Amino acid sequence: TVTPTSGAAGNCVGSTFTVTVTVNPKPTIANKTVSACSGSGFTVTPSNGTDIVPSGTTYAWSALPIVTGGLTGGATASLQSSISGTLTNPTNVPQTATYTVTPTSGSCTGPTFTVVATINPKPVIANKTPSICSGEAFTVSPSNGSDIVPSNTTYTWTVVDNASVTGESNQATGQSSISQTLTNNTNTAKTVVYTVTPTSGDAGSCVGTPFTVTVTVNPTP
Repeated sequence: TVTPTSGAAGNCVGSTFTVTVTVNPKPTIANKTVSACSGSGFTVTPSNGTDIVPSGTTYAWSALPIVTGGLTGGATASLQSSISGTLTNPTNVPQTATYTVTPTSGSCTGPTFTVVATINPKPVIANKTPSICSGEAFTVSPSNGSDIVPSNTTYTWTVVDNASVTGESNQATGQSSISQTLTNNTNTAKTVVYTVTPTSGDAGSCVGTPFTVTVTVNPTP
């Protein structure tokens, strides 16, 4: 409530008037961390609590995220209601992407904050074709190279029954390798096809795309 008074000419006091100031809120958001599996999306949606998030706040990141390990899939964005992305990790260990985000509410721009996304590796394993003699065990232990095999990856599988072969069975409990002993009850080579689902171990329990193990079981006299 303001009282105006004239100056040089008489010190006359005018009527009071009001000055009503609208103080709009400004987003103030702490740095965030999030994790996701390779090829799967992550989303960060700040909310009120320790942060200040006015209604209708939007987010922009005008620079590509800073990535490690050759992560791909990062993109710039503006006017987003959350911070999200889908990145692919081409390695067998976790990698990070750091986004520098600017929050805006109406005409008020808040200070930038970072979102550090840890992208855990997902097993990527090619089909395998081992060959054994009847009565022997086959073992398939994928390794890094042409395949991506995160530490402590485990395997479950289903198998198509071959009536001429015994020893094949499904496995619902994660195993460190794919292995069974198969017996060919005929005098010609037979095949047994396993469909294997790999799951990463230490970093995120990320499920990879199933692959096949086609075992040729050669007959013994």
